[in-house]
Amino acid sequence: MRNKTTYLLSALLLAIAFFACKTTNKSLGSTQDSLLWKIEGKGLSKPSYVLGTIHMLPQKDYFFSDAMKNAFEQSEQVVLELDMDDPQMSMQLLKFATMSDGSTLDKLLSPADYQKLDDLCKKSVGVGIAAFNKWQPMLVYSLILKEFLGEQPASYELSLVQMAQGASKEIKGLESVEDQTKAMSSIPYTKQATYLAEHLKDMESQKALFLKMVDLYKAQDLNGLLKYIEQESGGVDFSTTLLNQRNANWVAPMIASAKAKPTFFAVGAGHLAGDKGVLKLLQKEGYRLTAVR
Repeated sequence: MRNKTTYLLSALLLAIAFFACKTTNKSLGSTQDSLLWKIEGKGLSKPSYVLGTIHMLPQKDYFFSDAMKNAFEQSEQVVLELDMDDPQMSMQLLKFATMSDGSTLDKLLSPADYQKLDDLCKKSVGVGIAAFNKWQPMLVYSLILKEFLGEQPASYELSLVQMAQGASKEIKGLESVEDQTKAMSSIPYTKQATYLAEHLKDMESQKALFLKMVDLYKAQDLNGLLKYIEQESGGVDFSTTLLNQRNANWVAPMIASAKAKPTFFAVGAGHLAGDKGVLKLLQKEGYRLTAVR
């Protein structure tokens, strides 16, 4: 059950990242091609590391380099976006998943889109959409991501949780499920439903978009990834809520964790680069960030 919950939460993080592709970020900075960064300076006795992940991807595309392994081994705790080791996570997800204004998917989507979503849910999770009719559209989208990922997708979160448990390293989170669902709900449900419908109408195009993102991720090309996101944005800005504000919220707990003990942070790669990305925000706080390949 724990693994299933971790997969679902990883899918939720990926859905948030995928919706955040509908964003504009004009200031990409000069981030080097690396997913792994060392955090040093400002009184830290030992370095910490931050890894940019893609929350779920096809098994064949998953990798964890020697540099990543070394950074993990040198760290004493693991901090993810969510505490994936929390046994209460599944209950929290169910508690905060519903739309707060009483909206339902059957009213937000056309009958044809609702039927297609029903078919996809039955195929992906074995249950029709009626069971999730009150869930936020972005969260429901996470249920059908197998259409992009294959039957047994890899999850960086699940892998890191298993590695941390095997090494007796503490696992923490930068935010709660409630924080994430509140971030989603700040985007009007009608707008969420509109983009869910767009994804449903052109699944092959969305799959191609996702696989291109995977290719850029494997190349460790953070700037290329953000440029591609900008190129595909269509001028819609979800970044303030889904990326920038969350990045700003994470800086203080990241600093506190790094001061307490050497930490291996792992967050979505889209959170790293740019003027409002985690790397730049940590630099502004006086820390030295060095790319590790």
